[in-house]
Parts: sequence; structure tokens; C-alpha cells
Amino acid sequence: MELGIHLAQQTLQFFQSMLLGAVFGLLYDAFRITRIAVRTPRKVVFAEDVLFFVICAILSFFFLMSTLDGKLRLFLFVGIGLGAVLYSLTLGVLVMKVSRTIIRMVKAALRFVIRVFFRPVYRLVYWVSRQLLRPLRFLEDICKKTFQRCKYRLKVQGKVLYNRVRSRLVLKDFKMRKSAHGTQKNKP
Repeated sequence: MELGIHLAQQTLQFFQSMLLGAVFGLLYDAFRITRIAVRTPRKVVFAEDVLFFVICAILSFFFLMSTLDGKLRLFLFVGIGLGAVLYSLTLGVLVMKVSRTIIRMVKAALRFVIRVFFRPVYRLVYWVSRQLLRPLRFLEDICKKTFQRCKYRLKVQGKVLYNRVRSRLVLKDFKMRKSAHGTQKNKP
């Protein structure tokens, strides 16, 4: 077994690492496409980024284990980075443009379907429910008017016990003062 440098094997490993970097770029674009399609809160974006880095770390580990038996070589990390950068500057731009266009078309189609099919159905269901609930609204109006009349009668007629007791006390107090004033005037 020779212990020399195998340039052809290392070149192949370098190109494989570049391919792995391109796969990482494609994976990140998948996360970006979902963020474009659906509004994503910041916490979810953070969780997606952490998930992306965990996946990249696991894939890099398995790649290093399969190519160099787990030995760390700088040219493999350079290859991964270079592959990701080359992907994002070339094929990644095309993927993102196409995905944005597809997302816009799907959203427009969904808006059209909602406007043409679901909105009339919603309006019909709303109209039917209003027609069916009309007698109940009539009963509701009768109940409201009855409750208002009861409140008015309590206020106007003074049938509340507190008001009767209070009016008797005021009347008694008034009579006592009147009689007290009357007795003072009669005295010379």
C-alpha cells in the first residue's frame, strides 16, 4: 500500500464537496421558498435556520466519514463553501426567480378560485341564514322592548322598595321640621 498523495482522489473529493455545498444551497433555497410562499414569524425563521445548520452539520459529518474516514481536510471545507457560493450565484438565482413566479401564479389562481367559487357560496349561505333567523330577530326585538318597558316602569312608578322607604323617611322628616317651625312661630 502506497502512502503517497493521490491527487486524482483528492480532486474527486474536492468536486464531491462542491456538490455537497450546492446541495446545501438548494436546501437553503427550499427554506427561502417556503418563507416567500407563507409569511413566517421571526421565531420560526430562527428555528428553520437552526434546523438548516443542524442538517448541514450532520450531512458534512457523514460526508467526511465516507470520504476520508473522518479526517478533517481544509480543501473539503473550501469545496463545500465554494459549491454553495457558486450555486447561489448561478443556479440559485434561476431557482428563486422561477419559484417566485410560480408562487405568484398559484396565489393569483387561489384568489381567482376564492372570488369566483367560494365568495358566492359564502354570500348565499349568509343570505339563507339571515332569512332563516329573521323570526328570531323579531322575537329578540320584542324581548328588548319588553325589558326596556320593565325598566321604565320601575323608574317612573317608584315601585322599588328602597324608594318607598326613602320617600316615607323624607316625608316624616319634612313633617317634623314643619311642625317644629310652626311651634316656634307660635311662641311669643
